[in-house]
Amino acid sequence: MAKFSLRRYDTQARAGVIVSLASIVSLLAMLVLLLRNFGWSEGVIFYGNPAYKLMIYGAAFVTILLAAFGFGFGINSAGQRRNDKPHLSWIGFFIGATVLCLTIVLLVIFRVRSEFIG
Repeated sequence: MAKFSLRRYDTQARAGVIVSLASIVSLLAMLVLLLRNFGWSEGVIFYGNPAYKLMIYGAAFVTILLAAFGFGFGINSAGQRRNDKPHLSWIGFFIGATVLCLTIVLLVIFRVRSEFIG
C-alpha cells in the first residue's frame, strides 16, 4: 500500500476536495461574522471594535488560502492519466473557484459597506 504523497494525482484529488470543503466552513464562519453586525434597514455593516476588522480579514485570508490550495490541487490533477478519480479533481476545482469568488465578493462588500462606530 502506498503512503501519503502529494506527488500522486489521486491523492491530490482527495486533498483538493478536503481542503475545498474546509474553505466552505471558513467562508461560512466569515459570513456569520459579517451578518452578525449587518444593519438591515441601512444596509451597512457596523462595528465598534477595531479587532472585528482584523477578524474579517483573517477569516478571508484563511478562506482564500484554503480555496486556492483546493483549486490548485484540483486543476493540477484533473487531466492526468494516472488519476483514477478525476471527478474528485473537478469537484475540488469548482468548489475552490466558487469559494474564491464568494470570498472576494464578501471582502468587497465589507470594504464598501462597513462603518466604524467608535
